[in-house]
Amino acid sequence: MKFKAVLLICVLAFTVCSSCRMMEVLAGSERAGTVDHLWPDVPQVDGAKKADLAIPLAARLMIRAAMQGKVNFIAFTTNQTAQQVRGYYTNERMKASGWTPAEAGCVGDTESNDGPGAVCFFSRKDLGKEEGLAIIAAEDEKTRETHLFYARIDITPEHQNTSASGGASGNAR
Repeated sequence: MKFKAVLLICVLAFTVCSSCRMMEVLAGSERAGTVDHLWPDVPQVDGAKKADLAIPLAARLMIRAAMQGKVNFIAFTTNQTAQQVRGYYTNERMKASGWTPAEAGCVGDTESNDGPGAVCFFSRKDLGKEEGLAIIAAEDEKTRETHLFYARIDITPEHQNTSASGGASGNAR
């Protein structure tokens, strides 16, 4: 379980650091694995609008392979800065929605934490299911908008999936 979380963090960090465009519009199968609405247990930044953005293809394929299809994506844009978004996703707000913040919560993309990007990591456990949530905010210098990218990952250990579904242990829920 920890390996998958660490791998996801590395892939997302690589995407943020190496891409001159955090996300790009991709044709064809960009919708595979995405959702139509932000999940009800994830607070939405005021004024954010759903956007037709996708994580770069190579990073998306790496994440899907590592997570074995257990990840969903959605993207938004907002006029708020990345630091305003970071300030919105406070530990208190996310705890009230059932999420546990990572040790650092939301962090900026520079040592001073006031750069044009931010990354937030959260997790939750509900009814035998474990999930991770990554929120990435990246300002687009051309449009003066901030791109918000949400990735929700099922990180439930395989042995829990089997027993929770009534598999090998025979305990149906």
